[in-house]
Order: sequence, then structure tokens, then C-alpha cells
Amino acid sequence: MSHCRCVCGFPIRQLASLTPWSRALITVSRRPISSQAITISNAAAHILPPNVPIEEEQNPDYDLRHFYPARVGETVNGKYEIISKLGFGTGSTVWLAEERNRWPWQPSKYMALKITNCFEGDRKSANEELAMSRYISQIQSKYENSKYVRVVEDSFVIPGPFGEHLCLAFEPLREPLWMLGRHLGTVGLSSPILKAFLKLILQGLDFLHSECRIIHTDLKADNFLLGFEDSSVIAEYVNAQRQNPGPYKDGDERRVYQSQPDFGRFRKGTGVLKISDFGAAVFGDTASLHYHDIQLEQFSAPEVLLGAGWTYSADIWNLGMVLWELLEDISLIDGIGPENKYSRPTHFAQMVRLLGPPPEELLGRANRGVHDDLYSEQGKFKHPRLMPSKDFTFESRTTSLDGEDKRLFIEFAQRMLRWRPEERATAKELYGDPWLSSP
Repeated sequence: MSHCRCVCGFPIRQLASLTPWSRALITVSRRPISSQAITISNAAAHILPPNVPIEEEQNPDYDLRHFYPARVGETVNGKYEIISKLGFGTGSTVWLAEERNRWPWQPSKYMALKITNCFEGDRKSANEELAMSRYISQIQSKYENSKYVRVVEDSFVIPGPFGEHLCLAFEPLREPLWMLGRHLGTVGLSSPILKAFLKLILQGLDFLHSECRIIHTDLKADNFLLGFEDSSVIAEYVNAQRQNPGPYKDGDERRVYQSQPDFGRFRKGTGVLKISDFGAAVFGDTASLHYHDIQLEQFSAPEVLLGAGWTYSADIWNLGMVLWELLEDISLIDGIGPENKYSRPTHFAQMVRLLGPPPEELLGRANRGVHDDLYSEQGKFKHPRLMPSKDFTFESRTTSLDGEDKRLFIEFAQRMLRWRPEERATAKELYGDPWLSSP
């Protein structure tokens, strides 16, 4: 159950990259960073050709009856005026909105509205996210490290032409952490910047694991989001959108807008980092392990890949994989085989090359069908031809660091990337790692 890459605090990855079990939330592409919000110079440029699919329409399973026909300028729930579309996904669209019911002396307040589809599966997913968010909110005020976690601030149901739509209102956030490198003119984040943000991520993750007893299950660079560094950034964006609304196309029964997620370059520092997207989160304080599929394919922990049962430590593996996304802008392990598509045997072969042979006890807990697909009755790996060359190592995959910094970084990552789930360090233990405190 994975999601997409994000902008303004919602996941956003190309639709083509979604896994079979993905429950995508928001999708826009990695577009270039511009110095100001997108504007359109004349009214005619706002109208897009009606016969060319855009945004959510490009999903092969798109059904206009599932989506709410939101319009810029519309006020929903008698409270939120829609300013612009921020993103989309297979199960929802997200919009920036201004809260209208405020006293004249109060400053403007903006929210990110996730309007979920009226399709039964999407409604169920949204209700689960809302329930998890409410639970976190009950605990949040007691702990300082809870400020690194984003929750739903308001929710309501609006009627659509084909059913009811659950709306979740969140604090709007600027963009995912990985985009910071683009603002700074680098491919990934520099070591000092990454260390600083990882300390915040680990505090938020420790809050989820230790206090909330929640497993996020979908940690990735897209879900570590930065707030606005200054209120003027979003205010100027809103003014630009009101003067020059984003392009749209009119189709049968529904207007489709082009997402406008660009808030321009950072002006001074960054806002607070927050862990987001609890649509696939589960409670970890259970009598037995979890066995259902989670995580992006290339981020799957060994126990998830094997169907051997997973718990909190699956999040730790995910975080270890995210390090290369943030530092190098690559997937440490991608599972891409000779036919240029993902396969479990290729993924497992890459794991073996990096970590060595898996422990027999872990293989013994594996789902029988998965085990037999990977290993013979004699215990030999069935796909040796898929094994990467010997130069496929942590060191060769880490090209942006060198010397002592590189050595400490790899040791830090290896505390998370271990075959045995119980041998992985906890978020609290990782917070004190030597690499994070090194110059």
C-alpha cells in the first residue's frame, strides 16, 4: 500500500510508478523550481484542449463519477473557499482553500483540503486515515516531539452528483524534503543538511512508535514535508492565483484543473518538518505480527518481501532506504531486472549482494509460495543470474560522500538495513548515532 510523491504536504509520484496495491493520494511530476508561482498571461491560455487527458484523467482506471467536481472560487462546507488545485491521485484531489468564517481582525488562514472520491474503497481508506489521525491528536499535546507529525485538523462530508465525499483538512505544507536540494542547486541534500533533518524525523518517528504505538508503513522522502518559512509565501501565492487562476479543461460533467504546486524559491530558512500521510498506518501493539502488503516495492523490508510478518522495524528499514533518496536521489535497491521492470527475485538478489545470505530462521518464517519462488528444496537461491556484480556495495552506491563522513554514514545506515528485524536499531537509538553528531 503505497502512495505518490508530494507537494504542499501531499504525496506525489508519477502514476506509472504506482505498485499494484498502491492507494495513491496526490500526483504531480517533479517539475523545475521557478522563482515565482505559476501565472498565465491571458485568459485564453487558461482553457486547455478538451480532448487531451490531463492529471487524474491519465489514470487507466479514471472514472469521473468518483471525483468531486470542485471548482476554483467554490466554497465547500460553507467555510472553505477553493483557491487552487495542488495535486491529485487515484483516490482524491487536493486543493488550497481559505477559511472564510473569520473575524476581520484575524489573519487569513489557509488549509489543504483533500477531497476523497465517493468510491467505496477510497472512502474506507480516508476514514481509516481520519481515525488514525484523531488517535494521534489525542496524544499529541503531551509530547514535544509530536510537533514533527501532521494530523487532520478538520473533516466533513460534502454531497456530489454521484455520492458523498469525505474531506480532510490539513495544515498546508510547502513541499517534500527532497525538493530542498533542487532549491539549493544540488541533486540531493548535503550531509550537514540531511543530518539536521534526520534528527527531526527520528524524533517524530520515536513519538509514533513509543508513544502512539503506531507503525507508519509508508516512510519515504515524499512524506517528510517542510512547512512555509514565512506566511508571506502562501499569501503571495494566493494573490497570484486569484489574479491568474490555473489552466483547466471542461469535460463531460466535470471541469479538470491543472495542479499549481509551485510556491517559488525559499526565502529564508525552512519551515518545520513534519511526517505526513497516515492512510496506511496501523497499530503495532498487537498480539501478533502484521502480514499484509505495505511499502513501495523498492522499499519493501525483507520480512515484508518474504511474507514473514512485520512490526515497527519495517519503518526503520524504510528510513534506511530513504537515506539514498535524500542524499543521492537514487533507490539503493530498486528491484529492476533484465526486462527493465520490477521483480521480487531481482529485489531479493540485490539484498543478498548488499547484506550477504539471509538467516535461515527468517527464510523459515517466509510465506511458502514466496520461499519456493526464491529457493530450491536444497536451500539454494534459484536466481543467481540476477545477482548484481560484486561492486554493488554500500560504498559504490554512496558517491556524494567520502572519508570519515562516508564511513560513519554507511555504519549509520547499516544499523537500519539488517536482515533480522529485531536487530535493527530503534528511532530513539538512532538519534544518538555518531554520524548525526559528526561535523
